[in-house]
Amino acid sequence: MGIPSAGRAEFDQCRLIDQVLNRLGNAMAVNRLIIAEGNDSTAVAAASEALAQQNESYRRTKRQRAKAGCDRWDRD
Repeated sequence: MGIPSAGRAEFDQCRLIDQVLNRLGNAMAVNRLIIAEGNDSTAVAAASEALAQQNESYRRTKRQRAKAGCDRWDRD
């Protein structure tokens, strides 16, 4: 009860980062679909702009995940 251990806090941070990456990945997939369909040039332009920003956010979040040690096998 009270203060979480350092390992637990690290796990929570990693889980949160993974959720952010999943949401970004889903949004990126939707924008790629809009671009691939290419039915509405206005929608394609908006999706392209959003995808560029999401790509940058995804890369930044992946770097943050690596710095947090979320890729280590010994996190238990």
